[in-house]
Amino acid sequence: MTTVYLIHGTSTKDDDWFPWLEQAAKPSIKVKRLTLPNPFNPKQDEWAAAVNQQIPAQDGVTIIAHSLGCITALRFVEQHQISNVNLILVGAFAEPLPTYPELDNFMTPRPDYSQIKDKIAQATVITAQNDPIAPYQYAVAVANSINAKLLLRPTGGHFLSSDGYQEFPLVLDELQDMVNDEG
Repeated sequence: MTTVYLIHGTSTKDDDWFPWLEQAAKPSIKVKRLTLPNPFNPKQDEWAAAVNQQIPAQDGVTIIAHSLGCITALRFVEQHQISNVNLILVGAFAEPLPTYPELDNFMTPRPDYSQIKDKIAQATVITAQNDPIAPYQYAVAVANSINAKLLLRPTGGHFLSSDGYQEFPLVLDELQDMVNDEG
């Protein structure tokens, strides 16, 4: 069984499509949903410490991240001497959001993509043109910076429950493709 790690954003591990993905990926893939402190008032150092406690810094690790979890995942890869990392980033952004200035401190410094790009085996960035939280151009920039496959949807919002995403088969498909490509 392959274990993958899911980093949520300003939500909890029990929100949105995360519990569904854990169940839908079974039995061949175990999705471990991380618990991050103060998810509605995130602190970069607290999240980094929590991620370091819950994700092994090992070659071949697979990480799925949503929203603010994406920059957290990128920083994890940047900070560790690991290789062959697989990433699925949903609603990604790595710069301050005009609509959420309270997250500005979390966004600095920006990831150093020169310390990330060569560590990645496979990466997919999923975004929607009608995302009201993180402009899709931010996700496109992340995808380009890590040479990721870009899945740009016309609709989907920020892929939250409130956008109709209690299930997210596209993420499951990408995950299964990544895991199958490894074997």
